[in-house]
Amino acid sequence: MSNEVAFLAEFSDGSPTHAALELAAGAAELAGQSGGKAVALAYGPGAADAGALGAAGASRAVVLGDGPGPAITHAAAAAAAVRELKPLAILAPATPNGRDIAAALMGLLGVPAFGPVRAARVEGGKVRTEQATLQGTVITVSEPTDEADQPAIVLVLPSTFTPLEGGTGTAAVAAAPTSDAGPLGTAHIVETHPAEAAVANLEEASIIVAGGRGVGSADGFAPLQELAAALGGAVGASRAAADAGWVPYQLQIGQTGKVVKPALYVGCGISGAIQHRVGMQTAEHVLAINKDPDAPIGEFADLFVVGDLFTIVPKLTAEIRRRKGH
Repeated sequence: MSNEVAFLAEFSDGSPTHAALELAAGAAELAGQSGGKAVALAYGPGAADAGALGAAGASRAVVLGDGPGPAITHAAAAAAAVRELKPLAILAPATPNGRDIAAALMGLLGVPAFGPVRAARVEGGKVRTEQATLQGTVITVSEPTDEADQPAIVLVLPSTFTPLEGGTGTAAVAAAPTSDAGPLGTAHIVETHPAEAAVANLEEASIIVAGGRGVGSADGFAPLQELAAALGGAVGASRAAADAGWVPYQLQIGQTGKVVKPALYVGCGISGAIQHRVGMQTAEHVLAINKDPDAPIGEFADLFVVGDLFTIVPKLTAEIRRRKGH
């Protein structure tokens, strides 16, 4: 194996996704610890311009394909590239597309996988990962065995790494080697939902206003949407609210939902159970609004407001708009 660290870099509409930029920074960090380089495995519309990932931390880029279509169609090319590179590890985003390709690579290459992880580092020539288990109450540290002379796939949760800012340089670009894996069966997209796509960037939001069981209904999310709009943020939800059908599951934050890392997290009517906490506990600032003074979220919130969210949230929205001159 080499000391290089590869990462999956998805492109969309001509630009790398936020997940790709996060993994570029992570791969560069791990490669610095291993004495190697970060290598992008780029795919999707615009991947032919993967040289731009040099500013994000990549030294080289291998283009798996730059056309539209299901990400899984690039798995065979990714496997061929990994066989040639022999990297120490392959970072994959814990997104639907990232999980698809990671699973295919496990089967095509017969390599181990770790994750989804919250941290990773290189020690003693091995990738050591940290994964939250038992509903976030225990951190498990894992690494390949001494007998494993093969790369490890590391499935990385959103916001584990922070994209580099102000980077310069261009990554050397090469085409993926010819694959002998044969065609992979794929599903066909039969229907898309623009309304669902609109919430796909929840992980990238710097401000999130989230609602829980205390919101009471789908209509109860209207004040939260108004507050989020005033703040220039996004709306999220707890599993209880999603299970009740008040919001789509794409808005769910927590152990079985999305992991977010906003600068400000406003939790409205959310108790703060551990299942939800593991999805937002890395927020820089947490504001909680709840009628229950003993709600668990009060234990870790920076500001805990005890009261009726339907009274407090509209007043907060009005004040923010007043200060903005709207």
